[in-house]
Amino acid sequence: MPYQHVRPVPVVALSPTQAATATGLRPERIQAAIRDGSLRAVRVGTKTRLLQSDLERWLLSHAPASRCA
Repeated sequence: MPYQHVRPVPVVALSPTQAATATGLRPERIQAAIRDGSLRAVRVGTKTRLLQSDLERWLLSHAPASRCA
């Protein structure tokens, strides 16, 4: 059987658990941000999803890390 090239499927939305894994944050932190409205989430049927762009915007809204001398 010849090898068929399979294109990767672009990811546009993540579950809260996937978002926590991708950012290295605890799932509770992601859920709290959704609850307080600082992180936008959408519901599709019974699934909660975070757009990657919204997740990046939320992360960038925090203060930059700085090194202490």
